[in-house]
Amino acid sequence: MATVPAVRRHRVVALWLLTVLVPALLAITGCGVANGSRRGQVVPEPTTTAGPDAFERAGRGLPIRLTLPPPSTPKPYPLIVALHSLYYDGTDPKANWDLDGLARTEGLAVVYPDGIGKSWNAGTCCGAAEAGHVDDVGYLRSLIAHVSENYPIDRNRVSLVGLSNGGMLAYRYACEHGDELAGIAVVAGSREVAQCQPAAPVTLVVVHGGADGHVPYGGTPWSPVLNTAITPVEESMATFRAVDRCPVPSQPADFVPTDRYGMPWHAATPTPVPDGVPAAPAGPVTYPLTTTQLTDPPADTAPVAVRAETQCASSARVVQFLLPWMAHGWPPATGTYSFATSGVIWNLLATARSARPGPRL
Repeated sequence: MATVPAVRRHRVVALWLLTVLVPALLAITGCGVANGSRRGQVVPEPTTTAGPDAFERAGRGLPIRLTLPPPSTPKPYPLIVALHSLYYDGTDPKANWDLDGLARTEGLAVVYPDGIGKSWNAGTCCGAAEAGHVDDVGYLRSLIAHVSENYPIDRNRVSLVGLSNGGMLAYRYACEHGDELAGIAVVAGSREVAQCQPAAPVTLVVVHGGADGHVPYGGTPWSPVLNTAITPVEESMATFRAVDRCPVPSQPADFVPTDRYGMPWHAATPTPVPDGVPAAPAGPVTYPLTTTQLTDPPADTAPVAVRAETQCASSARVVQFLLPWMAHGWPPATGTYSFATSGVIWNLLATARSARPGPRL
């Protein structure tokens, strides 16, 4: 998806940087969603996903939900594995994330697997998959190998994109087999494994809402909905910053307000307005920041997100987009809170490459 700068906005909402610089503002309490209690769930048996016939033995069968790029696309293709959220399946990302649009325009393949019980075992979360100790990491490895054996996939350019529970699984996979991935993108998710030692640098893209009460930015000691503690976003990212050798963002220049396409938003650039409509005043972002601007939601004249990134010593990148007013979920594609999530993510994952090709299982 081509990146097209949005119309430049006028009004600076400086609090958005504050929500990055002062994580305490984002320690928002959990809110109710569909009940994730284990009570009454059917717990599946663990699946064996090792060996040359790992995919067949995974017990999840065919057909596979797979979107390929146009036939004229140069081969081999990059591959995205789209990981749905809890209580959904692969039809949700296929219908709502616009990754098929990227497949057409950017020349990549996308696969949309289903978790057992509409859940993924990401460590301490979630649902039937976690309760049954399902080997979802092994299954994904077998799925990637299976797709690569049957289609021209570039094993150096395999990425995972996950929402919520799917993002948690992306973290776990990268912790255990990071050298097999070019990168991961986590939307509204957290790392739910205590041990995380990626074998090689891996690009990480994080998109999170400051008003997320389900997976709070600042984490929570216990979520009664998910039956687990929620790891803070910054802590979730810390291991990847370390292996990628990226300093923690701390300076004003590390935080950049962006438009809905993830492009820098320049407050000093005037925006054309219709005749008779007064233009909002423009001005630079200033420090120190205050909390007095919390009351107004983002408008057409304001930046949409804050991007946090520092220069890594490795070839990988760790990039975070904070949408301060966004609640839990995939950011909408239209409206006041819109964010071109898939395009923003792919702009960063497109150039990422894994340390070595993934193994043939």
